Amino acid sequence: MTASFNLLDEPWIRVTRLDGAPDEVSLLALFYNAASIEGIHGEIASQDMAILRLLLAICHRAMGGPEDLDTWEEYWEEPGRLGTDAAVYLERFRDRFDLRDPEQPFFQVAGIHSASGKVSGLESLIVDVPNGNPFFTTRIAEGLDSIGWAEAARWLVHVHAYDPAGIRSGAVGDPQVKNGKGYPIGPGWTGQIGAVAVTGDNLERTLLLNTVVCEEVPGLRDVDPELDLAPWEKDPDSPAGSLTLEPTGPVSCYTWQTRRVLLHGDDDSVTGLFLGNGDKATPQNRFSVEPMTAWRFSDPQTKKRKAPVYMPRKLPTDRAFWRGLSSLIAQLSPSLTVKGAGDVTRFMPPGVVGFYQRLMRDEMVPKSGLIPLHATGIEYGAQEAVVSELVDDTLVLPAKLLDPEETRLVAVVRDAMEQTEQVAGALRNLAANLDRASGGSRIRRRRLVIVPAAPSTR
Repeated sequence: MTASFNLLDEPWIRVTRLDGAPDEVSLLALFYNAASIEGIHGEIASQDMAILRLLLAICHRAMGGPEDLDTWEEYWEEPGRLGTDAAVYLERFRDRFDLRDPEQPFFQVAGIHSASGKVSGLESLIVDVPNGNPFFTTRIAEGLDSIGWAEAARWLVHVHAYDPAGIRSGAVGDPQVKNGKGYPIGPGWTGQIGAVAVTGDNLERTLLLNTVVCEEVPGLRDVDPELDLAPWEKDPDSPAGSLTLEPTGPVSCYTWQTRRVLLHGDDDSVTGLFLGNGDKATPQNRFSVEPMTAWRFSDPQTKKRKAPVYMPRKLPTDRAFWRGLSSLIAQLSPSLTVKGAGDVTRFMPPGVVGFYQRLMRDEMVPKSGLIPLHATGIEYGAQEAVVSELVDDTLVLPAKLLDPEETRLVAVVRDAMEQTEQVAGALRNLAANLDRASGGSRIRRRRLVIVPAAPSTR
C-alpha cells in the first residue's frame, strides 16, 4: 500500500480553541470547526502567518473570488457556510494535498534531486535552528535527526513563505544551476513584506475579514478567477524555477512557490529534504495583488525605473507596531512631491485594512469599537541569507480612526505620534549622553529599543 499523509484528514495545524485549550487539526476539521477556534498557534509566529495565508488562498478559491460584496456578506451572515464550501472545494483536489504522493506531493516536486544525490538536514527546513550557529535552541543533536510528518507539513508551508536567500542545492533539470548550485534568488515572498492581518472573534471571522473583495479596495486590481490559481489547481511544478513569473492576485501571493522541495523520510518521520530554488519573487509595485502589507514610496527605486515605485513596508525591529500608524491609515499618510510624478502618498495601507474600512462604510461591521491587527515579519541578516530577528506584534486600533469623517480624531492621533517621536528622540540622546559620561566612546552609539507597553497576545 502506498504511503500517504493527506493534509485534509491528518491533524497537522496547531490551534488554540476559544476556551484556551490547544489542539491539532486537519484542514477539513479546521474549516468545519473554525467558529470554535481562536487562532493558529504553532512553533513560531511566522509559521502561523504562513499557514493563515494558505488558508486564505483556500477561502478565496472556495468563495469564488469573492466576486462582490454581496457574496462576501452572505458568508458573513451565515456562520458555517465557509467551512462547508471550503470542504467541498478541497475535496475536488484531495489527491493534491497528500504530502507523500509519489507523483504530485503537496508543495513539492516528485523525484527532484541534485546530481550528487545529497539530501539536506532538517536545519534547512526549521527556521529556529540557525545554520552554523545552533546555540540558543532546544533542537540539537537528536532533536534534528527527525520530525513527524505533521510538523514537517507546517515547516514546508513556512519554507516557501520565509526561506532566506542564499545558495541552494542545484536540481537536475534546472537550467539556472551552475556547478551543481542554485544561486540566490532572494527570500520567500512573505519574508519580503510586513504581513498584517485583521483578527476576528474566532478563526472563521478572521478568515472572512482577510478574504478581501479586491475590486472594492483602492489599489487592488480585480482578480480573474481563471488566472489567480493555487499550485494544487495547476500542473505540478518541474525542477526548474522561474525568474520572470509574476503573481496574478492574492491566491498566487499567498501560495508562491519560492523553492523546489522534496521531503525525505519513512512512515514515521521526516529525516531530510531536497531544498532548491523555485520561482523568484520581486517586490516592486506588487500592491495591486498583495493585500496583507503596507507599502512605502521608494525614491531610489523610482529614480532607477523613472516611474513611481512602491515597496512593501517591512516591520521595524527597533520600534513597536503602533508607531507605524501612518502606514496603516490612509488619512495619516503624508504626501510627497516627486519630480516628474507630482504629488504621491508616502504610504499605502494594507488592502485588508482598506477592506475593513469598506465594510464599515456599508455597515457590515461596526463603526465603533476596537479592531485587533496582528503583524508578523522576519528581518534577515547578511545578504538576506540568515534569519536575524522575528517580529510578532499586535495593535488594537479604534475603528473610528478608519472613518474618513473623523478628522478631529485623526488630527489628535497625528499630534500624539509626532510628540511620541520627539520623546523617543530625546530618550535616545539622553542614553547616548549618559553612555559618554560614563566613559563610553564619542563615536559609538547604543541603539535604544522602545518596548511596547502591551506584549503580544500570543
